[in-house]
Amino acid sequence: MPLAHGWKFLRDECSHAWKAEFDDSLWETVSVPHSFNAADTFVPEPGYPDYYRGGTWYRRILPRTPAGARVELTALGVFSVTDVWVNGKHVGKFMGGYTGFCTNLTPYLKRAGENVLALRVTNQHNPDVLPGLDFPDYNLYGGIYREIGLSITAPLHIPDRGIVLTTPRVSRESAAIHLNVRVANDQKRSASGTVVVDVKSRGGRVVARGKQRYVVAAHTERLVTIPLPQISQPKLWSPDSPALYSVHVKLLEGDEVVDAQSLRFGFRWFRFDADKGFFLNGRHLKLHGVNRHQDFAGLGNALPANFQAHDVKLIKEMGANFVRCSHYPMHPAFLDACDEMGVIVLEEIASWQWIGGSRFTENAIAMMREMIARDRHHPSIILWGLLNEGRSSDLFRTLNATAKQADPWRATIYADNEPEEGLELGTVFVPDVLGLNYKVPHLDELRAILKGIKLSNTEHTNANTGERRKTDGTLFSDEESQIWQIERILHDIAEFEKREWIAGNALWCMHDYGTEYAVSRPIQKSGVFDAWRIPKAAAYAIRAWWSKEPFVRIAEHWTYPGTEGSPRKVIVLSNCESVELLVNGRSFGSRARDPHAYWFEWEVPYSPGEIVAVGHTPSGDLRDLRRTAGTPSAIAIETLDRSLPANGTDITLVTVTVVDAHGTPVPSAEAEVRFSVSGGGTFFGLYGNASVSTRSGVGRIAYRSAQKKGTVRITASADGLAPASVELKLI
Repeated sequence: MPLAHGWKFLRDECSHAWKAEFDDSLWETVSVPHSFNAADTFVPEPGYPDYYRGGTWYRRILPRTPAGARVELTALGVFSVTDVWVNGKHVGKFMGGYTGFCTNLTPYLKRAGENVLALRVTNQHNPDVLPGLDFPDYNLYGGIYREIGLSITAPLHIPDRGIVLTTPRVSRESAAIHLNVRVANDQKRSASGTVVVDVKSRGGRVVARGKQRYVVAAHTERLVTIPLPQISQPKLWSPDSPALYSVHVKLLEGDEVVDAQSLRFGFRWFRFDADKGFFLNGRHLKLHGVNRHQDFAGLGNALPANFQAHDVKLIKEMGANFVRCSHYPMHPAFLDACDEMGVIVLEEIASWQWIGGSRFTENAIAMMREMIARDRHHPSIILWGLLNEGRSSDLFRTLNATAKQADPWRATIYADNEPEEGLELGTVFVPDVLGLNYKVPHLDELRAILKGIKLSNTEHTNANTGERRKTDGTLFSDEESQIWQIERILHDIAEFEKREWIAGNALWCMHDYGTEYAVSRPIQKSGVFDAWRIPKAAAYAIRAWWSKEPFVRIAEHWTYPGTEGSPRKVIVLSNCESVELLVNGRSFGSRARDPHAYWFEWEVPYSPGEIVAVGHTPSGDLRDLRRTAGTPSAIAIETLDRSLPANGTDITLVTVTVVDAHGTPVPSAEAEVRFSVSGGGTFFGLYGNASVSTRSGVGRIAYRSAQKKGTVRITASADGLAPASVELKLI
């Protein structure tokens, strides 16, 4: 039962807000997912508004639940320390913010009258709460930023994370499933019955069945092992063929089904080799990946479940097969999408260059256990991350043992930016795989001193496209900065490709993200997408290298007024065998692709009109075109989706482009674009405004659906430009 709407919210401390009778009528009304830092991050002026780090309150009346039911509050993510009260009674404190929590509300609920739920949520710095550092290189957004709701079951039930599934032995011939089911009995009497299990292929065909009798004493819980036959000739999960199965569990008391749960999983096996790199299902595979944060400009980290797959799709379209969840456990829907689309995952506990005391260690152990308990069924996950850029032999041995006890079938890793120090401390020998952050010029030297250690890259390049200066002190133009980023990224990727012994690479990073870290606040611009997921040229450069699909893309525009006749460098990014360049119909020749490069270059005199890149492949030609733009005339508008559920929580992206009278994008146009909607819904721009400032003629904003079905019309307008509208169905 989702608890998405009707929350009363206060961004301040309040000593009596836990009381049931407290009057919150003057508080703001919000819907979740909600971040109370959505409007005070990503903003360029220091201190305007302040990046709030402190206590807040969320309150609401709970909906009615069936008599005799067990009622739990299930939160997917609340950052970072949460105290829960029901009807003025303290239910519990939850620390961590990334793996969620589930707590029993039943003893606190009244049978008659209203039940009041109150949550105190704080993101105030606490060195014992992971990541522990006051200002890491990413924002610590506060709020109920993932979905929250009530889980209503019978007193005899399968508790949260109660299906424990592993695949300990997998081959092309057969696969074994080890399945335990937790059965909890909140009744005053013992209970007995049967756990019945069906294992189904993706098409719904039952491939295995099992059942097991159980007896559970009153007010206890029992782990029931379900014997299942081996699966012959299983379909194996891989990035190219992400085959999935599902397990469906029914809990019977006598002949009555009292609870049922299901989850998806997959069969695959893998290994890391110190000399040969990474192998999946017995075949060598180079990991090509990115690091991903979970925020979005205007939303903070309150990205709903429906948006998570969008980021995975972008990763997959680039040709990547690997993602590092930096630097914390991600939304379960993100991992579901990685399973579905075939993206291998490194998931790590929250960290960034900080190791605290005993309480920090306790919380790190708890997060490791919770992360694995929540996510171990995902076939996409192959690595559990111990920490990022910090090192402690005692802590690492403890966390490594914790991970192995919870899941002996996956590998462990930590990411080290100073492996020489890690070698002295012995931390490099603790995990199964050592992750190297940066150090690209020293890869061979590091391998020589880290003999026999399995190595992979966990961060590289960090080519920030923010303000950059040339050697003469002048600023890079935006185009020059983007070309500089491409050159650096392709150079570093080439270094990893040359070395079979390094399992793969993970670019820093997928997209620009919000930060209060002094070096790069308010936006770290090292992404190949910007903070609104608009691609930079580097995203296309990576796609040209990694994607198996033929691809051609002109890196820049073709609008340079006042430079007619001057020589102009044209860069085309492509994986085609050869590329031809035409300017206003005149060919400037074809270039054959170097086997180790995905960059084609010409120097031609600038002539307004049309430039075309033609990529030649055995199956036909591909074309990419740019036209010279005229004076800004109008706005063009489009939405990422044609429809959204009318639930008041799902979002889509609205993109606007400044165009000339012929519809050609104007790359130099800077406009403040305002949004309005007929039919309801909410826009999330910077400062909480329903507007965006275009850059290179393009801007984007998030729109959240209304709760009423129908068609809404979204309109974009700006001074001096013809407005534009688009319709979106809420279903």
